[in-house]
Amino acid sequence: MYADTDLWLALLKEDDWLGDRAEQLLERYEGELEVSLATFLELFLVEERYSFDRERAVTSVLELAEYEGDPDVVYQASEYRDDGLNTFDAFHAALSRGTILSSDNAFNEVGVDRVPLEPPEDTDGSSS
Repeated sequence: MYADTDLWLALLKEDDWLGDRAEQLLERYEGELEVSLATFLELFLVEERYSFDRERAVTSVLELAEYEGDPDVVYQASEYRDDGLNTFDAFHAALSRGTILSSDNAFNEVGVDRVPLEPPEDTDGSSS
């Protein structure tokens, strides 16, 4: 059973009106729940609005649902968020495994080896 982010938010938010129902469904479908990378992307995007601990949320979801991807990618993306990348760039950086082709200089700031998308400049300062 695929569980979208609404289930996890109902469980993570304090006093959510769907919290009791979410807990019932969590129990009912125990061992059958699945999530995708989209679940974690959405959780990262809404974490500040709902004030929950991102790392705790990731760990909880991974313990309660099947995820076919590499959990290390999600934890690495969380670290990149802490380092200042936005959610999408954090996941791009984590999925890149250390080297990325991009024009975004933000990757340089977090230790990802960026292959510049922008054209190299000539020695006289003009672009080729």
